[in-house]
Amino acid sequence: MATVYRATLLALAVRGPRRVGITHIAQLAGANRPFFYRNWASPSVLLRDATLQELKRLLDQAREVPSPLPPPQCLGVCMVVRAARLLREHPVVAAMARTEPALTYAAVLRPDTVWHNTAWHWLSKHVTAHLPSGTEQDTATLAVLTTALPYALIPSAESTDTGDERAAVDRRLSQAVHACLGLPLACPD
Repeated sequence: MATVYRATLLALAVRGPRRVGITHIAQLAGANRPFFYRNWASPSVLLRDATLQELKRLLDQAREVPSPLPPPQCLGVCMVVRAARLLREHPVVAAMARTEPALTYAAVLRPDTVWHNTAWHWLSKHVTAHLPSGTEQDTATLAVLTTALPYALIPSAESTDTGDERAAVDRRLSQAVHACLGLPLACPD
């Protein structure tokens, strides 16, 4: 399945979500069309499964904050900033933001999607878990999700992506997430 998912992500990165077909994915994966229809009910199910697995992989990777570790209260902020950067720089997100921005936002903001539920669960477990369960945690989780989303889903222009610009975007997101969580606007050193 990993080969098929990689081929699906490559096809999405090259063509965008509306122009990806099973034939193209099958060629990239070195498989035949019947294989796909035996394993996935439709092309949209394959796209969902491949992108969901990739989202989970990126969110797991975002939890690996490089040393030196920030203070405990800022660790969740660092994970959100890292997740946003990983998503922003991902070729599939870049293609989707370029070709289908409304679909991209709806996938994460609509509460009835698997991507929204995955992001919500990750934030609740790793970023807002210290808050009391219920309304306070839900409000903070929603604030962080809707604040981080534009940073995550609007890739920077490839030609002007400098280290300084990247750091500035990360700093702005860090300040916004600190505010959502009721923390001082910067982590203490």
